[in-house]
Amino acid sequence: MKLENIITEFVNKGDHPRKIGRYWSSEVQYIKKGYVTPENFFGKTDIDIGGCRLILTGMAMEDMLTKIFEDQKVECKMQEKRVLKIGKEIELVVKPDFVFEDFVVETKFPFSLVKPGMIPERYLYQLECEYRAFRKPVYAGFFSVPFNLTFEPYAPSNRRWSNIQKILVKFHNEVKEFHKLNVGELNGENKS
Repeated sequence: MKLENIITEFVNKGDHPRKIGRYWSSEVQYIKKGYVTPENFFGKTDIDIGGCRLILTGMAMEDMLTKIFEDQKVECKMQEKRVLKIGKEIELVVKPDFVFEDFVVETKFPFSLVKPGMIPERYLYQLECEYRAFRKPVYAGFFSVPFNLTFEPYAPSNRRWSNIQKILVKFHNEVKEFHKLNVGELNGENKS
């Protein structure tokens, strides 16, 4: 088997079954942009080899930082999960990379230049969700080569949080309707 095949199979393996009403903070931006739709919500979208390499590079940097923190006995929790309730039906899963006593860090390895003092728009919704889940200052941690991590503080926004909730409620209703029309009632019964 070729290394490219091994890499793509590793990255594309699905280990989180989708459930109507349960959404991830990391996908809010993709929902907003229309990359995640009711039509593809349950489907599997494979990432090409280029995307897989980018993802693995970020994962490798994060794994190394985790090893450093563990070795140096830095007090923090890795991948601590919290679930925010939005209305009665929506659960928003939030899982930042590192949670310290006084702040939260979400690491990224952007392959395009990030201007000092700025956080790219594509990360803002996830950072807002992390702030709402932990109620601590949140930092975007940008990896660079040679190994380094630059911290940019995130400024919480009530307007962005309101927008996130509206996006999720609208998307949730669309997923329910799509599922009902194409799969059957929400209890899993198939249409006859």
